[in-house]
This record gives sequence, C-alpha cells and structure tokens, in this order.
Amino acid sequence: METIQRWLLYPFSFIYALIMFLRNLFFDIKIIQSKKLSVPVISVGNITAGGTGKTPVVAFIAKMLQNDGYKVGIISRGYRRSSKGYVVVSDGSEVFVNAGRGGDEPVMLAHKVSGAVVAVHEKRYRGGKFLIEDYGVNVIIMDDGFQHRALHRDLDIVLINASKTDHLRAHIPAGRLRERLQSLQRADIVIVTKYRDDGMVKSIEKLVHRYTNAPVIGSEIIPEDIFDVRQGKIIAIKDIATKKAFLFSGIAHPGEFYKTVDDLGVTISGYHWFPDHHSFSERDIHYVLQEAKQHNADIILTTEKDAVRLRQYKQLFTEAVPLYAVAIAFSVSSYDKNVLENYVHRTMNKNKRSITIN
Repeated sequence: METIQRWLLYPFSFIYALIMFLRNLFFDIKIIQSKKLSVPVISVGNITAGGTGKTPVVAFIAKMLQNDGYKVGIISRGYRRSSKGYVVVSDGSEVFVNAGRGGDEPVMLAHKVSGAVVAVHEKRYRGGKFLIEDYGVNVIIMDDGFQHRALHRDLDIVLINASKTDHLRAHIPAGRLRERLQSLQRADIVIVTKYRDDGMVKSIEKLVHRYTNAPVIGSEIIPEDIFDVRQGKIIAIKDIATKKAFLFSGIAHPGEFYKTVDDLGVTISGYHWFPDHHSFSERDIHYVLQEAKQHNADIILTTEKDAVRLRQYKQLFTEAVPLYAVAIAFSVSSYDKNVLENYVHRTMNKNKRSITIN
C-alpha cells in the first residue's frame, strides 16, 4: 500500500523538483540575487526534510566560535511558530519567548548556547541585519539554511542522516529530498550524522563525491545529560538505568530516540509517538500520564526538543512519575573535528576585516 501511495505522489514530486531546479537556476545565473550581510554567515542545513541533527551541530559550532571570542547570533525561520516576522528568542542571557512564539528548535538552542543571541525571521537577511544592529553580533549561524539562498553564506555545511539514505531517492512528497543531489556542489563541507560504522560514511562519501570534492566527515548524536523537566536539575544517567520508562515524543524519527534510550540500559515499558513538531495540549499530557501508569513506568522520558514545548505543562507531572528529558550533543572524532574547525576558522579569517572581536 505504501508503495502504491508513493507512486501516486511521484507526479507531485516532479513538479516540486522542477520548481526547485528553476529557483536554483535563477540564483545561479543571478536573476535572483543573494544579499550579503556585513559579518560572516555560516549555514547549517540539509538536503532532505527533517531529522538530520542540525540543532546539536549549530550548538557545537556556536560554542566553538564563542571560545574564539566571537559574539554569535543564530537566525532561524522558527518552523511552525505561531508568530510572524522578527522575534528575539534570547539576548544571550535571558530566553524571552516560549516554543509557540519562537519555535521549538530556536528555543532549544537558546537554552543550549548561553551567550548566543537567537532570533527568528522568515526573511533571514532582515533578521540577521537586526541581530547585527541591535546586539552587535560579529558572526551569524543560519539554522536550516541550505535552501535559503536569499542570504549569502560564507560557509555552507550540509548534513546527511546515515540511517535514512532511502530519503535520498525521491523528492518531496514521494520522498524526502528538498532538492537535487547535484545541489551538493554548493556545499563546502558535508557532515554524515547518526552513522553506525565507517562503511556508512564511506558509502555516502562516494555518493557525495559524484557532485563535489567537499570533505565528508562522520559524526554521532549522543546523549549528553538527563534532566528533570519539572525542576531543571541534571540527573546522572546511572540513576535512571534501573528504572522502567514510558517514552513519548513528537520528532521526525522517534525510532532513533527509542534506540538511544535502549542503549542507555533503561527498560522501556511502553511508548507513544506524536507527529513531528507536535504542539502539546493538556489533554495529551493526561493521556501520557495515563499510559505511563498503565505500563507501570517509574519515569517518563522525552527528547530535549519536546521538553521546550512541554514547559507550560511541567507542573502536571508529579514526583511519583517524574518527567525527564534526554539532552543530546554532537560528537566527532579528533581528526574530523580538526577538519570542521579548520573550515570554520578559515571562513572567519577571510572576513576578519569586517569583524570586531570583543
């Protein structure tokens, strides 16, 4: 049945692919012009829709730049937010809005990267300009920016999920491709995320190098911390390893979350998956609590991204069956880390005349 549905969607995929091809062509031949900001722009994006691990990579690069003394601004469109236009999510010290107004990923970044100014705007050039004028940022990271060619970028980083290479076979809506694989020629560096062995990286590297000589590095998204959503305190992983957990989330690939928890040694008594970027209601929370009780769970576990959408309901969870979230981090080998750092540093050095370091 799924195969039949996919075949029925192929005509729409062809139309989508044609629109994206023409759009990229207009940018390539300068019919549509990209606008350049006065500070370097680093884009972190992907060529498929959803679930590649962009947020931990953005956080990793932001912290790298902060360690070098740069004042970092992060700009995103704020997918599925209720607001419009320019919204400052955080000034670097205080988070001003919830996930509803700012989008779950920008709010998550605001909490993960202390000191970074985070804002959302559909038009990333305008949003970036406001960040420079209002907060004096001297480098901007554009979250989910590969297709947003209206803003010129100085470094284009593209992520590919190693566990979802089937998504590279067809365009939206029959598949998950946002644009042709030939578009990888715009990438400066490709990061393979969520791989299990070097063979997976080599396979994707072979595919990528049909279109570009950009370096391909492997990485993992690993659990960094467990935190109590209600109280905000960090919990040792060993303290939940003996517990029975009920899992729930609203992310693109919940099976990956399930595997992460299972690898921690936690006994999974049950789970429920909501749609990606799901806006939780009080009714949803009561359903989760009821399911956890029926599955005799000691704790309830969710993802870090879901946790930012649950803050307004955190008091509904009790100490008897507490709600914990798994915080994740970008992990890469020393060699590949050096490759990534060299590309970032080279980008900043090329633009150092336009940068004032605090």
